[in-house]
Amino acid sequence: MIPIQLKEEVADLQKVGYQIQLHEVGNRIYIEFQNFALPIGYNANSTTLIVWTGNQYPRCAFDMFWVDSGLLLENGTIPHAAAHFESHLGKTWRRYSIHPYNFKPWNPCEDSLTGYLTYINQRLNHLA
Repeated sequence: MIPIQLKEEVADLQKVGYQIQLHEVGNRIYIEFQNFALPIGYNANSTTLIVWTGNQYPRCAFDMFWVDSGLLLENGTIPHAAAHFESHLGKTWRRYSIHPYNFKPWNPCEDSLTGYLTYINQRLNHLA
């Protein structure tokens, strides 16, 4: 069952133009962003991006994110911390192995999907 708070956050993001689908797989809830805009410096203008959390959201933190497997930097190299692939939702994804909560633990009273998207955009803009 998808938590109400997550549904509300997704609805707010959809109102500002994000194309989002939710997928429940066991205890995981995948949040799929279609046509997720990328900054200049990649071999594409957009990607499909997924993150996942648990059915206890917001008590479950986000960790890492996944993009289309063919996403590379414009010069053909692999983006920083994105050399590995994983299968989710019946597809192979490029995993960005980043851990934003190593230094400041996730706080369910302060942190959110929107805040995590800000972090993802910062990482995508940091090409090297």
